[in-house]
Amino acid sequence: MTRDLYGHLAPRLRPLHADVTTHLREHPAAYDLAYSLFGAACFTDPAALLPAVANALRPGGQLVIATLAHYLTGQGPAADIRAATIPAKRPDGTTTTMSRWVLDAHVWTKALDGAGFTSIAAERLSAAASSPRRADTLLLQAVRTAEPDVRLIPPAA
Repeated sequence: MTRDLYGHLAPRLRPLHADVTTHLREHPAAYDLAYSLFGAACFTDPAALLPAVANALRPGGQLVIATLAHYLTGQGPAADIRAATIPAKRPDGTTTTMSRWVLDAHVWTKALDGAGFTSIAAERLSAAASSPRRADTLLLQAVRTAEPDVRLIPPAA
């Protein structure tokens, strides 16, 4: 689907199908910008993801995350790095569950700082009043330090 929608942008855009943390660990200092728009940062443990992103960004590279500021049910975000189990559907339509991280802004900030990011900013954006699944967005921005602490990069499992 990605190739069908965005293939005309090749070779500047190269779709990948890979485990995000593995890919980022295997490509040190390969990217200037990393972003997650309700994607990997929502569904990957930040304790593993953020150090991997720091590894893959060049010094001064930027990370931008758009994620839920609270759950769609209205429940507030987690006060620590903890996933919730949410309902999901497989491609064949059967039901299952999956992990989703909806964290408070201060939790994200602390995790980003611990992974080697600076200039961390968090902004809560209100949902459109006409939105059927009304949830505010948390927009996070951070810059990879010039000299990351290599101890922050967890070893591959």
